[in-house]
Amino acid sequence: MEPPVMGVVEGVAHEGARSRLFYKHGKVSGSKIDFLIDSGASHNFLGSRFLDASVKSSCDECMVELAGGQRMKVHGPIVLAVDLGFWIGNVEFYIGPIRMDAILGWKWLKMVNPKIDWQKGLMETRPEGKEICTLENVEEVVPELDGKNQSVAASEHELTHMPMQRDCETCVVAKIKRRPARRLEKDVSALSFNDEVGIDLVEPGRNVKSVDGSKFILTHIDRATGWVTLAGLRAKTHTAVADAWKSVQAGRGWPKVLRTDDGNEFKGDVGRLVREHLIKHEVGIPYRPNSHAEQERFHHTLNQGIRANLVQAGLGKRWFMHAAQHFAFMTNRLHVGRKSGKTPFELRHGEKWSPRNLSLPFGCKVVYKDDQPDNKYAPRGKVGILVGVGEHPMAILVLPRDDWTSETPKVIRTQDFKAFTHEFPLKGIEREVVSLSQQEELPEVDEPSAVEAVQDLDRRIDALRAREAELEKEIEALKVRVVDEERAAGTGGPVTIPQLNLTTLLKTGAALASEQGRAAMEKEVKSMLKFGVWDESPLTLEEARRQPGARFVRTHFIFGLKFAEMPEEFRKVKCRLVAGGNRIWGSDGAATNDIFDYETPAGLSAIRMIIAVAAILGLQIVSFDISSAYLHADLSGPPTFAYLPREICDSKDTVVRLRKALYGLPRSGSDFSQDARRRLQKFQWKLVHGEKNVYVRRNAASSSVALLALYVDDGLLACREEERPGIIEELKQEFLIEKAPELLTEGGSLRFLGTSISLKNGSVSLANQEYQDVVIREFEQDIRRVLRAVKSPSEKLDGEEVLNYQVIWKTLKVREHVGRLMWLARTVRPDIAYAVGMIARYVDKWNVAAERLLVRVVQYLKTPREALEYHVLGNLKEGIRGVNILGYTDADFAGCPESRVSTSGRATYLVAGDYKYLVDWSSRKQRFVSSSTSESELAALEETVQLSLFPALSFLRSIRDGEFSVILMCDNQAVMRAIEMGYSPKLHHMAITRATDLAWLHQVCEKQKLVKLAFVKTDENVADLMTKALFPEGHIKCWEKLRVPQTGRRSVEF
Repeated sequence: MEPPVMGVVEGVAHEGARSRLFYKHGKVSGSKIDFLIDSGASHNFLGSRFLDASVKSSCDECMVELAGGQRMKVHGPIVLAVDLGFWIGNVEFYIGPIRMDAILGWKWLKMVNPKIDWQKGLMETRPEGKEICTLENVEEVVPELDGKNQSVAASEHELTHMPMQRDCETCVVAKIKRRPARRLEKDVSALSFNDEVGIDLVEPGRNVKSVDGSKFILTHIDRATGWVTLAGLRAKTHTAVADAWKSVQAGRGWPKVLRTDDGNEFKGDVGRLVREHLIKHEVGIPYRPNSHAEQERFHHTLNQGIRANLVQAGLGKRWFMHAAQHFAFMTNRLHVGRKSGKTPFELRHGEKWSPRNLSLPFGCKVVYKDDQPDNKYAPRGKVGILVGVGEHPMAILVLPRDDWTSETPKVIRTQDFKAFTHEFPLKGIEREVVSLSQQEELPEVDEPSAVEAVQDLDRRIDALRAREAELEKEIEALKVRVVDEERAAGTGGPVTIPQLNLTTLLKTGAALASEQGRAAMEKEVKSMLKFGVWDESPLTLEEARRQPGARFVRTHFIFGLKFAEMPEEFRKVKCRLVAGGNRIWGSDGAATNDIFDYETPAGLSAIRMIIAVAAILGLQIVSFDISSAYLHADLSGPPTFAYLPREICDSKDTVVRLRKALYGLPRSGSDFSQDARRRLQKFQWKLVHGEKNVYVRRNAASSSVALLALYVDDGLLACREEERPGIIEELKQEFLIEKAPELLTEGGSLRFLGTSISLKNGSVSLANQEYQDVVIREFEQDIRRVLRAVKSPSEKLDGEEVLNYQVIWKTLKVREHVGRLMWLARTVRPDIAYAVGMIARYVDKWNVAAERLLVRVVQYLKTPREALEYHVLGNLKEGIRGVNILGYTDADFAGCPESRVSTSGRATYLVAGDYKYLVDWSSRKQRFVSSSTSESELAALEETVQLSLFPALSFLRSIRDGEFSVILMCDNQAVMRAIEMGYSPKLHHMAITRATDLAWLHQVCEKQKLVKLAFVKTDENVADLMTKALFPEGHIKCWEKLRVPQTGRRSVEF
């Protein structure tokens, strides 16, 4: 049998019933003890001191369910004799870990049915024959109201419609409900005002918005006094809740205890306030009876009051916030607590409230003074309705009659008024409208459900995307038509269509099912046979295993759709045969690791150095493509045998010996680089110091220089015009170059690694606008939202949001989007380097802060920005000797809100004459946590010298022997002084803790004079853009200083 709920005896629930306590002296088995009579206890209990060996042996352990829903381990049941003086009998007990000696609960009350006066503390047996317990057992006696109290109660009902009256039409219409279930109330008599508060949110409903913009109501209840405070919120976020809570607590101080539910809106900024002010945070358990139920019960009462106010006033739902504030104001001053017999105002201030002129019902007619009449003879009073009251100072809020139907009503605050408390102008209008609508029998229109609204939105988005695709096809068709017309007109000159060469992967089965896919596969196989990638004669598996050091690998085809961003007529299916280099095994079947020389392609900074030197010396820039680049090189190392795909060879027991560096093998890149080096050395090409695939050729006779960079199969050449044909011919002798090389000419452009290099008006510019548009479009399609443009890419991360993993777009392809942005930041967009670097730190621990920053970066990309420009000199008298190096360094101490790690930033220029050329930049997280600003600045300075300045110096020295001036700008004088001295007692530990040697920097800067340090003001340091989030104005100013090629007034002497 389940115990009844608290406040229920004999299965009959009584309104107002709740658990009561009563103490009584008595005996159990002859021992004197104190009994606690508890009408809310589910069973009869004894304390643990009655648990002896005899009881343990005769009673088993079991679990009983308490009235509150919890379960407790006890021994029993056991029947013992009880003597209470007025009653003697046997009682069934459970022995458990309780604080009292004994508890007699609802089972004993049901059996004995005593007559109890809870207020006087008296108990006696009833006359025989009476079977059920009367309300005295469970209900507190409510004193009768005298004449004065009756007047107060009538006033409260008139103003708040509390308590509900059956004969009040407004109460019946607004408050009809089910019979409520009563819960156990806790004793709060020991609390003071603002000791313990509870907050929660009330959502009026979908698409319900107040006239002041509020969409939610924050309810704030003081537990000691019952004082209610309300605040309107425009968003259901932790930031909005924290701001509203701070405004409510203003003037009161912070509470000791905060009660909330477990919603995300009570974390984040709210949690930060709780921790900062040492507040105990009690969180309710969802879907379980808990202490937060009091807040939910008040929400029920509040919604009733709002509905009653709106019905009485005849106003619509958009006035819910004003109705709620009026209800809270009157409830705090008029509602008498059942237990305390006092109003919340009395409990808070210790005195009764003086109504003065503020006992006004919501929506009543008001005549207020017009402070700005149209003329001298216009009436001084205007008619309105009351929508709010205030006490400090005493004033009311009035909705003028002229604004009753306005979409943007103007609410007036005034002290000069006359109220007519029994007249409700809009309520009569509402009844007339309702009556008219009933006569005309207008059809009802149902609001769409949430599912229908989302489906409608999806249909609209799909329609817009379809229209966007149609417009893109029309634009591309127009481009093709323009090209055809220009060719037909014989305009001459190259006619190009911007293209990114984007390639998307295709499924092998789908590609082979198409004619284009099969043709691409046949072309690839023919290319393999032409280069002799494998021996023509296959071997059996046993024959191959007998080869010393034999290794085995599988191969497969990869299909891609090239020019995926272009219309269908420009797209091309491409096929590549690759090896599965992630799985190579030996004759015994065990996986093996190959050892080979490490190689890297040409670095991005080296490529920009080539372009900058070409602009300075007036060299021509040419790009070319090596067909099947890896297949030019012989495969070195142990013999490698490959299983060919079934499209080429059906046998599973035969393999072929690989002779060329096939794509996919780990060592193929190294073999190709070394093979290309041997081929180029035939024509006096030499490696640039510190680079693996960047070459220089100097002609002593003509004092000319040529530069060459290889990035796998893409090549970039910079040389004099008269030398260009000979160099191209030499390259064609050694490499298969099927496509004609592209020459950069005035007004034209070429692409290298997806970057557009253009020459116009005497300046070489680097941009990637087409790829940038693809990044924006892909991101907007992923989040199904069109973004607006902003003026700065970064914002300071919030520490609480970094720990908040409740992101909005859980299916967001984070790695793809961040990878695209990183490529942009490293190639042509240094202005987003810091923001993208911060986002990349959280790819594996994605959170709200990173997601917000990602959206902001994409929004920033929609703002037009100028490209990087390199001014063409061509007539520098000193030649390459007149080129110097200028660097900027900076650090943001403890910039990461989560790890407190600093961020290093740098920017490096080549300077020639009055022009500077940005060739390198970086924003990177430092490896160790710094203990001071100077420590982080010193670490950033050393990185700049080692990773940027010295590589640039080695590049210039490879072109021309001699000395070049290197200046490093720093905005920290303490670090500069420490380097000058070569010692600092506060920084000497860095040589041990983070391998940053102050003595080495002193040797480089002061003794060898390789680098000259110079001071720069913080607002003039362009590296500041790489280390911290700047305001839009500061960001734009710093970006202009970073990219503008003119040095302006020469502040640095080389």
